[in-house]
Amino acid sequence: MALRYFEHYFNLLDRMPLALRDFHHQLGNVLPEYSMLESETLLEIMIGLYAPLYRVSALDDESHIIDTTIKNIRLDEAKLCFVDIETTSANVKNGQIIEIGAIIAQNGKILDTFDTLVYSPFVPEEIIELTGINSYMLENAPRIEQVLKQFRAFLGDSVFVAHNVSFDYNFIAESLHKYDMPPLFNARLCTLDLSRKSIVSKKYALSYLNDVLGINTTQVHRAYADALTAFELYKICIQSLPNNVVTLQELIDFSKGKVAYPTRNTKNR
Repeated sequence: MALRYFEHYFNLLDRMPLALRDFHHQLGNVLPEYSMLESETLLEIMIGLYAPLYRVSALDDESHIIDTTIKNIRLDEAKLCFVDIETTSANVKNGQIIEIGAIIAQNGKILDTFDTLVYSPFVPEEIIELTGINSYMLENAPRIEQVLKQFRAFLGDSVFVAHNVSFDYNFIAESLHKYDMPPLFNARLCTLDLSRKSIVSKKYALSYLNDVLGINTTQVHRAYADALTAFELYKICIQSLPNNVVTLQELIDFSKGKVAYPTRNTKNR
């Protein structure tokens, strides 16, 4: 499997609606094992793995149009999973996850939480200094395979939300692949991108925004604490959205700069 399938996958979601056969062909270029499946089988498997896809209509007896469900989900209805991880390295090939923290929320209210350390025999000194997590703390922690299964079940069909979401999403997705688990197909939202579009700040690091916005989460560079900060940051950001951003797709597009604030006419009337 191509480890960077997710960037191509999200590019396909951005281009929805698509003919199912075209989607199947293009996804097969980065997921060769999936190219062997029939188009309908591929769609059912991906929906079962929480890909935000659904069949729109039949063009003919052999072709269908598919679209993304997030176009139809209002922000107050969306189930969001705010995620943060701590790792022994920035690269999954050289390291592993040592902590996952996550919060599932809907309409500004926390529904469930996930918080666990992950066993590792070694933690680099620079990571100990950054996070405070050392190998002694991880001696009796669950193994990564168990934690990934538990997190996958916790995430369910929620939207994966994180500050600099590509890092957390990609690291978890690549870890799933490393342990022969199915790919991650959940929709995703980046609070780093969102904050840049909705808040004026000198810097957009999560720890900086935690202080300057008065979120004041007491810990930084710990998974659950940073997930909580991202959740509070999200609540601040959506207070400044344009009136025309009401669905999950519109929010994702806004965070990527595809939806702008309405311009004001400053000419004399």
